[in-house]
Amino acid sequence: MDDLIAAMASLTGSSATPEVLGGDRGDVVVVRVGDVVAKAHPADTDVEALRQRVEIAATYPELLLPPVKPLQFVDDRPVTVWPYGTPVSQEDPDAAPWEESAALLAKLHELPVQGPAAGTPERIVRAIQALPPELPHADVVLRAFEVLPPLDTNGRALIHGDWHLGQLVHRGAWRLIDVDDLGVGDPVWDLARPAALFAAGVLPADLWARFLNTYRETGGVPLPTMEWEALNIPAQAYVVQMAARALVSGLQAVEPLVEACRRIVATHESSDRG
Repeated sequence: MDDLIAAMASLTGSSATPEVLGGDRGDVVVVRVGDVVAKAHPADTDVEALRQRVEIAATYPELLLPPVKPLQFVDDRPVTVWPYGTPVSQEDPDAAPWEESAALLAKLHELPVQGPAAGTPERIVRAIQALPPELPHADVVLRAFEVLPPLDTNGRALIHGDWHLGQLVHRGAWRLIDVDDLGVGDPVWDLARPAALFAAGVLPADLWARFLNTYRETGGVPLPTMEWEALNIPAQAYVVQMAARALVSGLQAVEPLVEACRRIVATHESSDRG
């Protein structure tokens, strides 16, 4: 690991002391060196897809944090290099950039459809596959995933693919970061995670309204049906994903998400009986 960090630090061109960000993230390593951040991606990353995603970020620096340099490699690991930006504070949810993030997503969804397929909903499937069934409440979460209908993978816009407030930084202005799942998909997936938090009772109604109203008002892609009808299943899928990850990591409040999974199961089983 030390050799990897040293090699990543050398790509930044900075002599500052490297700082590993984000703790233990498995096969992803993120290192800050001064004003630059290097990210080592898994060895099995689709390199051509990642290269396209980095190029899209470079093309639209008003929306996406632009890379410092093209895709690099350390041994067999693709590495992306980015300017450092200030993340969203977790201390005051009311002051979080809900409107700014909604406007960025709305503008992103209006860009020409380009790039590889977006990473969702495959991320949700991977979270379920990584959930040990013996964990407390895992049976509820797994059952909630089982009752969901097939997740839509059709693409009609350029989407972020894994959006939440942790995917924004401020560097002169707010910008979207983390292009690992950027690509062609349904814009509903970029709206579904905050919708899931709202449905689970985690995100207050006024913050959800601020986010959704700004998305509408700044030209976001119209949803093909009534908004909640379009968001409902993707939001449920994100509830299941967040519950699975919370059970594995213990880094997120589990109880509201598990309870929301119980409601998902009850709703779908009741519909099946009816």
